[in-house]
Amino acid sequence: MSPSTVAEQPADLSFEEIAAKYAGRWVAVTVTERDESLQPTRGTVVADEVDRYRLRRKLSNYPDICIFFAGDSPFHLML
Repeated sequence: MSPSTVAEQPADLSFEEIAAKYAGRWVAVTVTERDESLQPTRGTVVADEVDRYRLRRKLSNYPDICIFFAGDSPFHLML
């Protein structure tokens, strides 16, 4: 019989902490705090992935979610 484990609660982090912890990955966050301009400032990471399309497939149970890339944009402007 294996020992029982208690699932760790996801941490409520600032977007700066999330960007540092998940650098170079797409991150899905439930927003827990916004600034006066209603921009998200804190949240709980619910999923992360290197590919944004794979990330979106993981999110069918979350109707209100914020997705962003933690790091320099993987897209380059084409002129």
